[in-house]
Amino acid sequence: MSKRCDITGLSEEDANLFNNLHAYLTNKLELKTPEQDSIASYVKPLENTISRNRINKGDEKRKENLLKHLQKSVASKFQNSTLSPFGSAESGLSLKSGDFDLCLQIPDANQKKIIKRIGGMLRGQGMESVQILSRAKVPIVKFIDPRSGLNVDISINNTLALYNTKLLAQYAKVDKRVREIALCVKYWALHRNISDPPNGTLSSYAWSILVINHLIQENVIPNLQESDDRTIVEIDKREYDITINEDSKLENKSDKSIGDLMYSFFQNYATFDWSNQIVSIRNGTTLSRDQKGWMNEEPTALDVVNSEKEKPLRMGEHHLSIEDPFDVEHDLCRVVRAVGELRIRDELLRAAKLFGEGVTWKEICETVDPDRLKDMEPEDLFHDLRNKSDQDVKGMLEKTKAEISAVEKRVDALESERQSAIRMAKAMRGVIDETSDLRKEHKSIIIGLKERNKNIDSVKVQRDQINSNIILPIHMIEDELAKVYSRLTEEIDIHRVPSLEREKVQFSWFIELQAMHGKAREASELHQRFINLVKEQKSEIKKLKLFETKHDEATAKLLDQEPLLKDKNINTNEVRSYDKRVQNIQRALRERRGEMHKLRRESGRLEAWIRKKSRGNDGARKGGSRKNFKSRSGKQKEQSSGPMTLGDISGLLSGLGTDSKSKKDKKISSKKAGMRKLGNLGAHRGNRSHYKKKE
Repeated sequence: MSKRCDITGLSEEDANLFNNLHAYLTNKLELKTPEQDSIASYVKPLENTISRNRINKGDEKRKENLLKHLQKSVASKFQNSTLSPFGSAESGLSLKSGDFDLCLQIPDANQKKIIKRIGGMLRGQGMESVQILSRAKVPIVKFIDPRSGLNVDISINNTLALYNTKLLAQYAKVDKRVREIALCVKYWALHRNISDPPNGTLSSYAWSILVINHLIQENVIPNLQESDDRTIVEIDKREYDITINEDSKLENKSDKSIGDLMYSFFQNYATFDWSNQIVSIRNGTTLSRDQKGWMNEEPTALDVVNSEKEKPLRMGEHHLSIEDPFDVEHDLCRVVRAVGELRIRDELLRAAKLFGEGVTWKEICETVDPDRLKDMEPEDLFHDLRNKSDQDVKGMLEKTKAEISAVEKRVDALESERQSAIRMAKAMRGVIDETSDLRKEHKSIIIGLKERNKNIDSVKVQRDQINSNIILPIHMIEDELAKVYSRLTEEIDIHRVPSLEREKVQFSWFIELQAMHGKAREASELHQRFINLVKEQKSEIKKLKLFETKHDEATAKLLDQEPLLKDKNINTNEVRSYDKRVQNIQRALRERRGEMHKLRRESGRLEAWIRKKSRGNDGARKGGSRKNFKSRSGKQKEQSSGPMTLGDISGLLSGLGTDSKSKKDKKISSKKAGMRKLGNLGAHRGNRSHYKKKE
């Protein structure tokens, strides 16, 4: 067993893993205050980080196009629905590589059912890595749009998040440093792997709240939630105060540089009293745990990490407490796990320490796990083609087109099979509907037979039970009753007076005969009822056979009119089997269409590369000798085969596969009519620098 620290309880291995936090908790960490020149040296690297990682117009255009596509292909399928962007991308506090968050608002929605339906739609459109999280507090579907490269999250009725986004967007408008510091902090958190809620660290939204809280404390921005006029909304039967005071101003606004603000951010949160204080931008200053009522519950993160149990206890709540600005009962640290908490605090201390020592910004943001981020922001769409010969690329293109053709044939076959199954199911339903009246009558007769059988059995059992207890038939009982009655009521011969005992026996027998007579009559009535029921049952059976004949004749007549149903067994179970078949084919179609989307994109990419190489080798246009052209600004740009980003190529891909012959001829105005004298000379692609005399 390794030796443990007396103060923190950490093992040597864990102490090395969280070395900065361990040193801080044991009072061995020295955080130096950097000189002003040292802080100033960070400004340029921070500005470069902001420039490289902020969302540009091309990124905004891609998101706008994707939003329009999803509004048309997804949101329009749900009545009275609205698809709206929210989150960091909408507030302006997102990195270029950040997720694109969308909220689908649907009144009175069955959220789990809808999110599954959306997942099926997205798979059918060829979206990649589609994940349905229907059990989350807010149901969500995650996917990647391969065309734009965007990671997208669609949540259902996440209305409060729209208000949160509006608040953060307003803070970003107040001072440009809000966006700048947020981008730098998120870039650092991303590369240090402490902005990953699924793995137990803080969310990007939580880091935004920490940045805003810090800038309020530094007097860079005002508290926008301070106002005498309050705005209250009701969401899911709960009231929320969503007040945003857009007119709020600061009297003595700080003019600190982004270098100063980044250093103070790390310094303040590295030494923040997390045990007793809570971050609250709504309050404008920190809250004590007693004020808020959020106690630092046990076990602590150290207790969990130091536990030697196979299944250690779950960490208590409210450790790195960050209050949501609108949902004040929501602690944004609830996703943080024990190891995540220690890593966050360790990284804040590391950054503050390195900042104070004047270490470069690049070293402060050194990537913890490079493989995790390698595919997050692809730099070059053609990276795998640059070392291939033109012939190899053309071969890849031919192979891809052959695969597209094969998949298209398979899709056509599946679609034909699906339509056939649908027609078969509809035809069967038609026959069933046409004979529904006969079937209903048939069914009611069968139900009547079943109920009557039960009554017949019941009457028979009762009758037989009585007959088994009474030996004499009813006519013999009546004869005996008459004899006994006569004896009991005849005049008494004084010479032959019966004894008292004999009279008792006679009276007893008379009473017994009366009881037997009542039961015998009941048995007789039951027997007559039994006979009537049996007759009625036989009559209904004859009627049933008649209806079955009519049904068979009607069905046969309909089947003669519907060749599809020849030799088919028409019943509801058979219809269900065809419905199931349609569903299975539909799933296969979604998969094949997704496969076809990918192949078509690959074909477009290969064609784009061949065109790009062709222009790079033969000039700006195939028939021309020029190797460069002038942009609208007048500056010359060279055509090269250098790296192209997804943003650069998105416009190119959108036009691939468009046949120039299919385009409508443009009308020529009277002012340009004179150009016709020059023949077929124009600015169309492939015709430039060619002159063909008009015949």
